[in-house]
Amino acid sequence: MTLAESIQFRIIDDNDISEIVTIHNSNVRGENNTHNSGFLLAKTNQEEIQAKINKGTFYFVVVDINNQILGFVAVSKPEIMIDGNSNLLDMMIWDDESYKIRLLEDNHFYIQTVATKQEYMGKGIAQFMYQSLFDRFPNYIFSAFIVSKPIFNERSIKFHQQQGFLQVAKIQLDEFLDMKNYESVLMVKENI
Repeated sequence: MTLAESIQFRIIDDNDISEIVTIHNSNVRGENNTHNSGFLLAKTNQEEIQAKINKGTFYFVVVDINNQILGFVAVSKPEIMIDGNSNLLDMMIWDDESYKIRLLEDNHFYIQTVATKQEYMGKGIAQFMYQSLFDRFPNYIFSAFIVSKPIFNERSIKFHQQQGFLQVAKIQLDEFLDMKNYESVLMVKENI
């Protein structure tokens, strides 16, 4: 039996939230001792996940034949307005301005987070999650921000390129969380 035959993609239920928190937090920078130093910027908790769900974020998981969660992906409609008065799209440095309008369309999902259990990294789980998302939401545009400074998340950028994402813009901030001279690239895939 192949990996794809032994795993399933599904929307979460309430019992999955604690495992999502565990997987998320094991992938936060500085939180693990593996070859991967962590790519998520901040920890989360069950209350934060539930609040995101209540505001319209969809969480999907990949489970094995024993219903063990191997990874998760969180998607939502993007929040374009910051603090009620700043348009995020106007703050971007665009490589391709045509995406500025397309990202306002109703058929756009922002990928907030994708993460797998450490022992399943590099085994095709994240790729399976993305392909399952693309299959579930045909004719959608997907976007994701990936940190490029001061931390360069080359692995994530390459992964997204392999899934058909293109870099279309970047945002630069003097400070974000605890990082100075922050930069993040916006990658987009049109699933059309």
